[in-house]
Formats: sequence, structure tokens, C-alpha cells
Amino acid sequence: MSREKEYLKLTTVLFRAMQSVENVIKKDILSYNLNTSEFGTLELLYNRGKQPMQSIASRMLMANSSMTYVMDKLEQRGMIFRSPGEEDKRVIMVDLTEEGRNFFKSIFEHHVNTLASIFEILDEEELPKMIELLKKVGYHAKTVSDEK
Repeated sequence: MSREKEYLKLTTVLFRAMQSVENVIKKDILSYNLNTSEFGTLELLYNRGKQPMQSIASRMLMANSSMTYVMDKLEQRGMIFRSPGEEDKRVIMVDLTEEGRNFFKSIFEHHVNTLASIFEILDEEELPKMIELLKKVGYHAKTVSDEK
């Protein structure tokens, strides 16, 4: 097979695999009565602690206005709270409430088990290699994108 055909085949396989993985993960997240933005926000706060809202929006690849909507919904549900930054009052800090922390803790193990069920097909050598190769392609694709 020519290199050009391999590029096309790899792109198709990558997109199909990502679509299949995404479908399983979205279904899992919906089972917790969350959307992917809400889940991602809770997961970030659970694992990293209090964060500036701007940082969360950046990590989630969301516009600030969309992030505000997500924060409003999570705050209404009692999952998060917002406060002014200690050093700069213009910065909005976000953290989990006790209820939010307990809720996420209660679903996190199930979510990790869902991820394990997807990736258990990879052996101990394949998993880190796949991570390494996908990072390599991702970083290079960003460089190519920045050049164009």
C-alpha cells in the first residue's frame, strides 16, 4: 500500500475509533445526568482543585460565555461555587462544593471502569505506546495547523 493510501486509511480508522469511543463515553456521562461540558468541569475541579474560570474554559476549549452557562447550571445544582480571586478580584475562582465533591467521587469509579472496558483490549505495552503515538501525531498536527 502506498504511503498516501496509508494516510487516508489511518485517518478513517482514527475517526471511526474516536467516534466509537466518544459514543461510549457520552452515554456513560449522560447516565449521571450531566453533559460532557459539565462532566469535564467537575472532573477538572475534582482532580486539580480550585481553578480560575478562564483556565477551565481554556482547558475545555470553550468560549467564556459558554463556560458561564455551564457554571450557572452546576451552581444551581449545588455542585460548584464561585468566588473572587484572592490576588485579583477580577478573576473568578471555581471550586467544588462538598455536595459536588461527594457526587463526583460517587460516579468517578464507574466512569473509570467504563474507560477500562474500552481500552482493556490493549496490553501493558500497547497502551503507553498508543498514548505516546497519539500525542506525537497531535502535537505535530498542531504545528502543521499553526503554519497554515
